[in-house]
Amino acid sequence: MTTTIQQHLKKLKPAHRDAALTNMKPSGMTEQASDIVSAIATFDWVEAPEGYTFWSDICQELIRGEYSFTEEESKGRETGLPVESEERKTYPIYSGLIAYFADALAAVANLSYKGNQQHHPDKPLHWDKSKSTDSRDALVRHIIDMEKANKDGDYEKELEEAKRVAWRGLENLQRLIEGSCQYTNNKLDK
Repeated sequence: MTTTIQQHLKKLKPAHRDAALTNMKPSGMTEQASDIVSAIATFDWVEAPEGYTFWSDICQELIRGEYSFTEEESKGRETGLPVESEERKTYPIYSGLIAYFADALAAVANLSYKGNQQHHPDKPLHWDKSKSTDSRDALVRHIIDMEKANKDGDYEKELEEAKRVAWRGLENLQRLIEGSCQYTNNKLDK
């Protein structure tokens, strides 16, 4: 997917975004780039006030999938829900999600509650993001366990694993949106 350089640069951490936009020539803002690293590479790093090493390090973090946002840095990032009224109507959360999957969402919510009781029984329900950052690996492990339960004819175990698969899938998607997924590997802009 090709996007304007300016759109790519807006996905950087606020300080990096502001520096990159300052370094960019106005004519370059509307040019297209296939990914965020290509967008950063369009201005002269040697001439930039931050210097070559600064921008090279950022690009290497993006390529290795190590570029992530703190909670504070994530606050200014776009979320899954647009601000503009007409565009918000293209996100039918109730009729396009809850109405379709009410029972499944209730099961995942109950799993969240049980997980919180297991890990933090003395605290209100919350997502402790430090407990696990390997959402895709955990997702695949739960898929394997779900399939094994299916082959064994253990419906209850299969159902429990299906809940975990759904939770891990949602976890991965949320982390991608927030820019905190360890697997992004230069795909913050997709």
